[in-house]
Amino acid sequence: MTRTIGAGDAVTGLIERESEIRTLKRSLARLQAGQGGLVVLDAGAGLGKTALLRHARELAVNEGCTVLSARGAELEQEFTFGVVRQLFEPALPRDDATWEKVLTGAALTTAGLFTAGADVTGSLYPLLNGLYWLLVNLADSASLVLLVDDAQWGDSPSLQFLGFLARRLDSVAVLVIIATRAAEHGDDGLLEDILAADELTLLRLKSLSDRAITRLVRREMGPDAQDEFCLACHTVTNGNPLFVRELLRVLVADNVRPDAAGVASVEAVGPDAVRWYVAARLRRQPAEVRGVARAVAMLGSDTTLALVASQAGLSLEAATNAAETLTRQRIFDRADPPAFVHAIVRDVVLSLVPVADRSTEHERAAAVLRQAGAPLAQVASHLLRTTPSGAPERVGVLLAAAEQAFRSGSPEGAAVFLVRARAEPPIPALRAEISRQLGNCRAHHLALADAEFHLREALALADTPRQRAPCAYSLARFRNACGEPREAAPLLVQALDELDGPAEAENLPLVLETEAELIGVARCDLGSRAEMLRRIDSFERRAGRSDAILDSQRAVEAVFGGLPVGEALPPARSALAGDALTPERTGLWGAINTLMMADQLDEAERRMQRSLDAAVARGLLLPMGIIRGYLARIALLRGDLAQATEHVELGTAAVPKPNIGLPLLESTAVHLLIEHGRLAEADAVVESGVLAGDRPPHASTHLWLLGARTRLRIAQGDHGAGVAGALACRRLCERLGVTRLWDVQWRLSAAQAHLLAGQREQAADLVDEQLRLTRSFAVSRHIAVALRAAARLAGATDARRYLTEAVDLLRDGPARLEFARTLADLGDLLMRDGDRRTAREKIRQAAELALECHAPAMAERLSAGLAAGGGRPSPLRVSGVHALTPSERRVARLVADALTNRQIAERLFVSEKTVEAHLSRTFRKLGIRSRTQLVAQLAPART
Repeated sequence: MTRTIGAGDAVTGLIERESEIRTLKRSLARLQAGQGGLVVLDAGAGLGKTALLRHARELAVNEGCTVLSARGAELEQEFTFGVVRQLFEPALPRDDATWEKVLTGAALTTAGLFTAGADVTGSLYPLLNGLYWLLVNLADSASLVLLVDDAQWGDSPSLQFLGFLARRLDSVAVLVIIATRAAEHGDDGLLEDILAADELTLLRLKSLSDRAITRLVRREMGPDAQDEFCLACHTVTNGNPLFVRELLRVLVADNVRPDAAGVASVEAVGPDAVRWYVAARLRRQPAEVRGVARAVAMLGSDTTLALVASQAGLSLEAATNAAETLTRQRIFDRADPPAFVHAIVRDVVLSLVPVADRSTEHERAAAVLRQAGAPLAQVASHLLRTTPSGAPERVGVLLAAAEQAFRSGSPEGAAVFLVRARAEPPIPALRAEISRQLGNCRAHHLALADAEFHLREALALADTPRQRAPCAYSLARFRNACGEPREAAPLLVQALDELDGPAEAENLPLVLETEAELIGVARCDLGSRAEMLRRIDSFERRAGRSDAILDSQRAVEAVFGGLPVGEALPPARSALAGDALTPERTGLWGAINTLMMADQLDEAERRMQRSLDAAVARGLLLPMGIIRGYLARIALLRGDLAQATEHVELGTAAVPKPNIGLPLLESTAVHLLIEHGRLAEADAVVESGVLAGDRPPHASTHLWLLGARTRLRIAQGDHGAGVAGALACRRLCERLGVTRLWDVQWRLSAAQAHLLAGQREQAADLVDEQLRLTRSFAVSRHIAVALRAAARLAGATDARRYLTEAVDLLRDGPARLEFARTLADLGDLLMRDGDRRTAREKIRQAAELALECHAPAMAERLSAGLAAGGGRPSPLRVSGVHALTPSERRVARLVADALTNRQIAERLFVSEKTVEAHLSRTFRKLGIRSRTQLVAQLAPART
């Protein structure tokens, strides 16, 4: 007797899944209590993940939750934010009022993802943050459950969002349930990142037991099915529910009896039951039916019947009839829109397409989708699977898709399309530009070796001046970002020389941008000062040139020439007004350096924080090193060693070698380690950097590291190396054009080394010169540092006068650790002079300042000196704002700027719960209870 398999299909995937169902119910119960969570169903194909997701949907709907669902598709992996769009678009409001309520704050950055024709920010990070806050806004009205099936085929940005979300589910009422195939995570480790999230519930589905298979066999083939027959079914299918179902379908269709004699039939069908069943059913169908199955396999499930008909070359009526036939045959799950019963069935149908025909089929699919107005990425995803043949129209679509992916925050997605366009190959006129864009995408994603290869390839392929100029420009900017201005400067000269000429007016925007960049790169390159001065003069005469670029350079030259600080600051501030100087361009750094030389550290930090925010907002990864390098240096000059350490760690982690910012970060790391007395570790940092083995510097960005290396050699007691390092600093400054002061005080380093060698006269001459120059420059910190150096060489009376003046100069300034050092020196001098009471007061104040600056080695040394001086000193304490960690201080400052907890969380890319935790600790440390009191506490620290 023939039976029809199907009545039990809905529950087949839930057999022996009681434990998993209980886990899902517990997760939903926690969700109803306001606690988010992450559940991952990880298993091979056919083990019932989709059935569990369907059951989870039913449970969630019954609990009153809002369910958002999506499914990864092999043909849509290049569709940037494709899974995200599936999740969010059905839940977004249609009326303007509700739309504005949901897409508010950080969530507003995502509007372009869901608005036809809208542009999207070029950075992935604000989009991930915005999507998180969009989810938070949606969860305000109902508990949310996100279901993602076949995540192994999800697009990269969507998987990155799921990873971003997975680390923040402790503070939002969202339950995420992801199903993925084990051992098929071809996603650059993005799914592994999700699997590493805290609070993850991982369910690895097992094959069904022989007992469960027996139940299934007897349910479908009769209660008298013999044990031997059931065991054979289990052995052949290895307990895979899908394979069992299809095996039974074949056996029932062939009227096989479930007894010992039927075992041979089970073994004959074997584990390939699904393929056997699908292939056999399709062979018996008319060509139209086979064509529709093939079309849906190519286009993907849920494609409209109209497009399927076009792909199959059929009328809509014929395609509809074929889809209904395939549904009756249990190859499709439904007819409109058509969808396969399982991804494995689709794989089988696709495998039946001859390899030689697949490129043609994908070409046709691309044409059908393009004519229907499908998204570019969807069209291009089919072109990726065609055989290269030099077709110009393919290249055009691929380039357009690459541009769209890049603008949507996915340079890696853009690179996929560009690689395929490059392989087509394109017409000669486009080859250089495609390689240039590909190199820029790789650089954007910090794949530095690939970036350099493609950018050099672009320059080699360019065969006209108009092509070579942007290629040389892109390669130059990349090489400078990698810390090689020596190579970058000649490339920019080449680009500029080829742009200047009869068509200069046409090329003027690129000419201006190239010459502006050349000025900054030439200042960084020690051998290009003459070229820099010539280009400044040329740039000043050009129509439409940026005043900000010129003002930045004027500020630096004012300092180099020894003008008083009052003449250097106005052009620096003028250069920084507005946002003309962006963080990926070289023109910014001269103006920032001038602010730092002028000891305007708060102003410099605010400007650098704006640059950091801009870089994050635009997805600029290469400048992260230099931005953090400057922020670390500013914190070091202020004496905030904890903040400096955080910037060093974040900056070093953000960029791989080589990078222009790493020597800046390493210089601060060396200073910090010296402060903590860890000289061997400081030496290891030097020996891992660009100046390892006492190599000479070749860029101005090495100056800070050279100064740090010189200080380290002196701290190690190597006065010869100290003098050599100081003189190298001097030669470097001279090549830069510095005739007076700059931000590494080589004279004082040389004086310290000479003094270590007993050469007091040479030391005194250098200190006298430094003191004279600092008084002329008129910045309190520089004068005070020189006075402290002079005090070491002076008699008691003059030393006391120098140190007293230095203390007065530093008292209200930003350099708190330098203030502590000067107080300590004054205390030591007073102790030797017998004024023990005043001395102890000064030393104790210095020790407390050292603690505030997070310089425990110095604080302990000074505290030990107090104890040795007699009496029992009371314990040192750090209180107030200085007791806060860098993260707590950052949150506190945003509170002072009147931001809410949610706004702070949006700004810092953290959860609201994290902000609340920081504020709670801040209130406890400061002994306050309100935001108003916090603002009052911060006011003195912000002036």
